[in-house]
Amino acid sequence: EKENEGYQSGFKQCWNEAAGLSEEQLAQPMVMELWSYPWAKHLGEKRYFISQLTESDVGPEPREDGRPGWSPKERRWIQVQKTQRNDPSAKVDIKNLSMEMSEWTYPLHFIDFETSGVAIPFNEGRRPYEQVAFQFSHHVVHEDGTVEHAGEWINRERGAFPNYEFVRQLRDQLSKDEGTIFRYSSHENTILCAIHQQLKEEDEGAVSDRDELCTFIQRITTKKQPEGWVGERTMVDLWDLVKRYYYHPLMKGSNSIKQVLPAVLADSQFLQQKYSLPVYGNGHDATSLNFENHTWIQRDEHGNLIDPYNQLEPVHSRIDYEQVDQADYLVDGELADGGAAMMAYAMTQFTEMTSDEAERVYAALLRYCELDTLAMVMIFEAWREMVKAHHVSGNQVSKEG
Repeated sequence: EKENEGYQSGFKQCWNEAAGLSEEQLAQPMVMELWSYPWAKHLGEKRYFISQLTESDVGPEPREDGRPGWSPKERRWIQVQKTQRNDPSAKVDIKNLSMEMSEWTYPLHFIDFETSGVAIPFNEGRRPYEQVAFQFSHHVVHEDGTVEHAGEWINRERGAFPNYEFVRQLRDQLSKDEGTIFRYSSHENTILCAIHQQLKEEDEGAVSDRDELCTFIQRITTKKQPEGWVGERTMVDLWDLVKRYYYHPLMKGSNSIKQVLPAVLADSQFLQQKYSLPVYGNGHDATSLNFENHTWIQRDEHGNLIDPYNQLEPVHSRIDYEQVDQADYLVDGELADGGAAMMAYAMTQFTEMTSDEAERVYAALLRYCELDTLAMVMIFEAWREMVKAHHVSGNQVSKEG
């Protein structure tokens, strides 16, 4: 896009000067696109493209931990093969995915957190870079397929430390049944364990329901030893399931939900048919707290699907989304979305703004976080329909065997 606006590509210029690669060559998939791979070792060999890699470079080797699904090396080799064959179809380990899904309990709960950890604390008495959980979204999928945006919470009180009320609100929403809870990546688990530690450090009596909140956190999380636990209702990580069971070439080397969602939408006829109608927020097929009769399947003038995240308005006019995306922070080695949300929340805490302006920021944050949990729901819905088709046909549903 920048090139179309008259800017030169520093990426192309750098590679041309360093390796003599032409613009045509740089249009090929490069080794840097390979997921979680030490690609730098190939630069000295002048092997810059995925087309130059062999099975001995990448794998595959089966999982060593005994868990079902692809090992990281198998997953990388799938990406190499898809690229080298110019194969645009998805690959799904439908057998193991189906077995895993059969263990889930309805209603299904999908949660996403927005958090911050800044050098200068928002609240008196807190430490630099301490985790602050200021928002969550919560979707529910019922056994009959109904999608419900069941709840959300955001801290609107300036100067208030939100973490404990955050957990109270989350507990109240998730304690109505014993349905399976889903997160995307380790972030939600990490944040809840951090809040558990914060609660334990509080003076006795400072938080009247401290023990109840700690018990709830332990029940839905996993913490490594020493003094660790595995909760009887610990959250299921959709990000982990994507890595073990699902790959689409549109994802390239990323498993970020912002990459997986457009790939799943392009892959699933069910999602395209359902969400090409204004069913989201219609109060029947799918309820919403921030959208009304919204159509998520939209196309540009060339017929290409428009990324749902690009359909959202910026959370604030002073925040450049492109810069935020480039500066996304790392969580357990994976890019974490939410940089714009973190910056917008910081503005509500530190920046002078009118109440109307603050409410517009909060409204945008709520829509953004709701889309994160809806994206999780859409991934589940696509997989559910694949599993249904597999059971009906009795064949492997992987678009290529």
